[in-house]
Amino acid sequence: MVNDLRAFLDKVRRDTGDLVEVERSVRPAEFEATALLKQLEERKEYPAVLFRNPRDMYGKPSRFPLLSNMYATRERCALALGVDPATPNYETSLAFGRKSRAKIAPLVVDSDQAPVHQTVWQGTEADVGRLPIVKHFAMDMGPTLTMTHVMRGGVENSEGFYNVSFAKTFYKKKPDVMVVSLHTRDMSRIVKEAQQRGEPLPIVNILGHHPAFHLGSLARNPWGADDYETLGAFLEEPLRLTPSVTWGEKFMVPADAEILVEGEIVPGERDVCDPFGEVARLYQGQCMRPVFRVKAITFRKGAIMQDIFSGFRDSFPLGALVKEGVLENALRPHIPNLHQIHSPDSCCGVYAVYVSLRDAKDGQAQELGKRIFEAFSILQCVVVVDAHIDVFNEEQVLWAVHTYASFAKGVHTRGDWPGGRAVQHAGGAGPQAGFGATNWGSKVVIDATRPRDFAFGSRSEVPDEVMKRVRLEDYLPEPGRRRIAAGVE
Repeated sequence: MVNDLRAFLDKVRRDTGDLVEVERSVRPAEFEATALLKQLEERKEYPAVLFRNPRDMYGKPSRFPLLSNMYATRERCALALGVDPATPNYETSLAFGRKSRAKIAPLVVDSDQAPVHQTVWQGTEADVGRLPIVKHFAMDMGPTLTMTHVMRGGVENSEGFYNVSFAKTFYKKKPDVMVVSLHTRDMSRIVKEAQQRGEPLPIVNILGHHPAFHLGSLARNPWGADDYETLGAFLEEPLRLTPSVTWGEKFMVPADAEILVEGEIVPGERDVCDPFGEVARLYQGQCMRPVFRVKAITFRKGAIMQDIFSGFRDSFPLGALVKEGVLENALRPHIPNLHQIHSPDSCCGVYAVYVSLRDAKDGQAQELGKRIFEAFSILQCVVVVDAHIDVFNEEQVLWAVHTYASFAKGVHTRGDWPGGRAVQHAGGAGPQAGFGATNWGSKVVIDATRPRDFAFGSRSEVPDEVMKRVRLEDYLPEPGRRRIAAGVE
């Protein structure tokens, strides 16, 4: 069976059961989808949500159901990466890091074998207003597509390579015009080089695929690496490709995607985009970005359009997993006593990481912090704890900070660590927000490992052997536990 979104949704229904389907009509462009998602989050409920009957940009019933909140739990991310959802924490981080290093060559199929070409809209039919595009937050400029894009780089010197990355695409109330906001260094370079050549740049917005496809797009590849090969590793099978409708074999597209919007970035054309509520729960400042001129919309039978609820639990793993996996690969060869790494929800998977060490050595926290900031300059805080502290349990991490850390000598704040230079306003000194995140100009490392230079108490624990032998479910059945949690007993 091909790894596509349909197969994964069936797996979620079967293995985790946390997919809910909303039959009542919603107007995503009027905040109704995100209002419901926010209410779920306020109740600490994080199901994937499939809106069966959304409205399009014209207020008409859309033919495309809308899927959001897919990444809001590590259990579903684990399932997407082939990890047992019962053990979703560092096993998922390790899987991301392992898959990031692997490659599987893609497989080309004819257009008539590609589900994404079952329906093709071109010309006046290719109207992005027919999609159920979401307006997420009160100050957003407008409805915004939030999924991955693919472009080709290096075409001037060779056959080129495919780069797949998340980027925002803003609806401009025109059937064939959007504005694309590119965040990654590679995508920006590809656009710049095409502009310098004076050539239109093909770009395709991928509005749905297996979740591992989109997670794989976050892998950190060097310039010139073909992301289609990395995505095969994340899918654990060759990514099926087919010639695009607009450019044929000159530009290959994912055959098993749900919806593709094919278009071109025309040299010199720019328009206003943002504000938008970004991943760190802050609005991105308004700016000028390239115009995306739509050429075709293709989709499979019963296509489902995906969206990310940015700045909430749906987007946190997209930042956390890449940090955990990349840092595992980067640090393990140099830090043999490394235990686990986690970027918590409290920092939106953006600003901080918690790292645990076995038998931590003096000065190791500072060394570790420097290496981490070299890998991710956007990070502002690193907390180092002992291996008996679960970095996926923030209550334990903060206990270690309050109990073990010496604020006189265990807290290291520097402005000369990588990424520690304050971003300046155009008119003077001071920090400013960028990509929905703020660089305050300094970094902090907190050594919250148990003091080693004098006698210090040990953390009290119930014996592991007894914890494994005496199981709560043997003494208090599930219905009884639920009644106690609800305050009935």
